[in-house]
Amino acid sequence: MRDRLEAVESTTDKLANFNLRAPVVAMTIPRPTYTPRGPAPNRSGHAMTPRFERISMGACIAVLATQFSLAVSAAERRTEYSTVDLIAETANLPADGGAVTLGIYLKPDPKWHAYWINPGDAGKEVSMRWTLPEGFEAGELSYPAPHVIPFDIFNTYGFDEAILLLADVTVPALEAADDIELKGRASWVVCDDELCVPERAELSITLPVGDGGADSDNAPRFKAARAKQPQPVDWPARFEVVDGNVNVGVALPHAAMDPYLFVATKRLVRYDDQSSAETPFGLQFSAGAGTKADRIEETKAVLRYRDADGAQQSVLLDVTKSDGTLADAMAAAGPVSLGGTGAVGGIGSVGSTGMGLVTAIFFGLLGGIILNLMPCVFPILSMKALGLVELSGADRQTARSSGIFYTVGILVAFAAIAIALIALREAGSAAGWGFQMQSPLVNLSLGLLMVAIALNLAGIFEFGLRLMGAGQSLTADDSKGERRKAFFTGLLAVVVATPCTAPFMAGALGYALAQPAVVAMAVFLALGLGLALPYLLLSFAPGLGRWLPKPGPWMAKLRGILAFPMLLTALWLFWIVGRQLGASSMAVALLAGLLLAFALWAYGQAAAAKFRTAWHATAIAGLIACVVASVNVEDYRDEPQMAGDASAGTLGKLELEHFSPDRVLGYIDEGQPVFVYFTADWCLSCKANERAALATDAVGDAMNERGIKVVEADWTSEDPQITEWLEKYDRVGVPLYLYFPTGSTAETAAVLPQLLLPQIVIDAIDAADSATTVAFADYGPLQTYLDLDKVWHEIEDEIRASDASK
Repeated sequence: MRDRLEAVESTTDKLANFNLRAPVVAMTIPRPTYTPRGPAPNRSGHAMTPRFERISMGACIAVLATQFSLAVSAAERRTEYSTVDLIAETANLPADGGAVTLGIYLKPDPKWHAYWINPGDAGKEVSMRWTLPEGFEAGELSYPAPHVIPFDIFNTYGFDEAILLLADVTVPALEAADDIELKGRASWVVCDDELCVPERAELSITLPVGDGGADSDNAPRFKAARAKQPQPVDWPARFEVVDGNVNVGVALPHAAMDPYLFVATKRLVRYDDQSSAETPFGLQFSAGAGTKADRIEETKAVLRYRDADGAQQSVLLDVTKSDGTLADAMAAAGPVSLGGTGAVGGIGSVGSTGMGLVTAIFFGLLGGIILNLMPCVFPILSMKALGLVELSGADRQTARSSGIFYTVGILVAFAAIAIALIALREAGSAAGWGFQMQSPLVNLSLGLLMVAIALNLAGIFEFGLRLMGAGQSLTADDSKGERRKAFFTGLLAVVVATPCTAPFMAGALGYALAQPAVVAMAVFLALGLGLALPYLLLSFAPGLGRWLPKPGPWMAKLRGILAFPMLLTALWLFWIVGRQLGASSMAVALLAGLLLAFALWAYGQAAAAKFRTAWHATAIAGLIACVVASVNVEDYRDEPQMAGDASAGTLGKLELEHFSPDRVLGYIDEGQPVFVYFTADWCLSCKANERAALATDAVGDAMNERGIKVVEADWTSEDPQITEWLEKYDRVGVPLYLYFPTGSTAETAAVLPQLLLPQIVIDAIDAADSATTVAFADYGPLQTYLDLDKVWHEIEDEIRASDASK
C-alpha cells in the first residue's frame, strides 16, 4: 500500500498552472497531457516546495525470458518521451540471503525532463510499485541531487539528463536454484516547455541464484550513480516559521558559493522566492511558508553549492524545527562535524504531516453524526422516524435487532464506497466523495428508486419486501422481514447521503484516501458508525415506547404523507440529469419515471383483479419501456454550449465566471482578488450555502465593493481540473470555498468553513485582506461547530506532539 499512499499524496500537491488537454498516446495507450501556462524561461532562477502532479493511466509492458542462467534485464523500453530500464548491480542473487541493489534507469528525450521526490510547483516524482517474490523487500528509491527547472514564474526540481535511481532489495535465503524474476511498475511525469505527460512502464529483471557477485558491466554505472547522490552529513540544520516565511539555518564547516537548498517535504515552503545569506552560524535560507509549514516538524533537504575549488557539491541534511528562535537553536546545536553520518544514499521517506489516525477516526465519527442533519438524508430519516414509532410497540429484542441491522447496512455501504474509491484512485482516477453522482445514469436510477419508494409508501403497490425493504409494511410482525428492512434501509441511507458533506468529514476523508487501504477503511467505517449511531442508540434505549406515540391507523396516513418527500427527491435527481445532459435528457428521465409509475400501478392493480395475468403483462411492458428509456437517456444529450463566454450567470448580486485554472491564476498574477467556490448541483450542502450566504445582498455588496472576481467551479459532472484543485487543498468532495486576496499566490488561499453564513464570508474576506486571523463572532447554530473545529485542531496538534515524544 506504500505506493498507493505515495500516489495519493502526490495528487494533493498539484498546482493547476497546467490544464488537462486532449489525450496523448504513448505506446498506443491513451493518457491525458497537461499544458503549462506560458513558455519556460532560461534555466537560471531558483525556488523551493508544492507542485502539480497527476497520476494517469498509460503503461508499457516489459518482458524478456531468461537464458542459460545469465542475468537478463528487460530491454530498454521506449515510451513516448523517455527511455527506461531496470538493471541490477550484481550478476546473480546471493543464495545465503543478503541484499542487492537494483537501478531504474530513466532518460528523458532531449528538451524533456523528469522530477525529483519533491518536484516543486509541478510534476511528479518517479515511483515504483514492486512485485517481488515472498521474502523479498525493496527499500525506498534513492535520488541524485536535483537542479532547478523554471517554468514561467514557477520553479520545479528535477533532471533533464539520464538518471539511475537506486533501490536496495533484501533477499532471503534461497534454497532453490531456479532463476528469480524481480519486477514492478514504474510511473513518472516528463515535461518540456509546453506539455507534461504521465508515463508508466512495467519493468522486470530475472537473476539466477549464485554468490551475489558484481555485474562487471553494470557496476561502473552504479558507482557513478552513487557519486551523484547527496552525501549524508551531520551538519546542524534547523528551521523556523515566522511571519509567513520559513527560515532554514545550516552550520557549515567551510565556505559555500552559490548555495541552494532543496527541501524534500512537500508544502513546507514555496518555491518562487528562496534567498540565502551568510550568518554567524553559517547560512540562512528563507522562502515563503507553504500550506503545511506550521504542521511539519522535520524534513530532509539537499544542499547544493560550489566549494573553494569551484566543484559542485551536494549534501543530505536532516532539518528539524527549532523550539525557540533560529539563532538560539543553531547555537544550541553545537559545532559542525565534518564527514558523513552513514552510507551514501538518496532521499527515501521524508517528513510527513497529517491529522493522525485517532483524530481522523474521531472526525469521521463526528462527521457521520452531523450528516444526519444534512438535507439529503431527510427522506430516509423520515422513514426511520416512522420505523421508530413502529418499534415503540414491539419488544425490545426486535427494536435492538432493527438498530443493529440498520447499522450493519450502513457499514456495508460505506465499506463498498471505500473499496470503490480506493480501487478507482489506485487505477489512476481522481474520484472523490459523491463521485457516483457525477454519472447521469446513477442519478436517473436513484430517481426511479425514489419514485418506487414513494408509490409504495402511498399504497399504490405492495411487495413482500417493499422494494428491498425500504418501505416494508409498518404493521409486519415478521422478525426476519424487519431485519431485512432495516439492513436495506441502511444501504439506502448511505446512497442518498453521498450528495452531502458534513463538517469534519472533509478532513477525515482527505486523510483516509491518502493512507493505506486498512487505515482508509477504518475512517470510512467510523463515518458510517456516526451516521447510524443516533438510531442505534434509540433502538437500545429502555422505555422507548414511553417516548413515542403508540402505533395505530394514523400511521397509514403518515406513510402517504412521507411519499411526497420521496417524490421531491426524485424530481431533484431528474433535474440533476437535466443539468448534466440537457433539457431533452431530463424529459426522457421524467418519461422513465412516469413509465415506472405506470408499471407499478398496474402491478398493484393485479392484487385485486380477476385478470392478474393481463395486469402483470401490462406491468412488465411498462417496466421494459422504462428500462429502454433509461438506458438511452444519454442519446438525447443537448449540444453543449460554446465555452468561449466566461460568464456563468449570476448568484444574487454576484457576477459569476466559469472555472479554469488559467483564469484563476491570471487574476492572481494581476493582483486581482478572486473568490472561487467549488459546488455541484447534486450537493445539497453547496446549494444551501449558496442561498444562505453567497446569494445574500450583504455578501454580494461586500464582494462587489472590493472588486472581487467570483469564479464558480461546477463539479456536477466529472471535471479533472476541478478534481485536481480539490485534491490540492486536501478535499475529496465539495463544497470548498477559497479566497485569494490581492498579493496572494496560488498556494496561499484563505479556506472558508464548509457551512457558511453571510457574516462568516465577510469576516473571512476582511481577515484575509488585512492578513489577520479570523475572529469569528457569534454565528448562532454554527458557533458550536466553529468552536469544536478549533478545539480539535488543538487536540490534533497535542496528539501529534505526544506521538513525536514517544
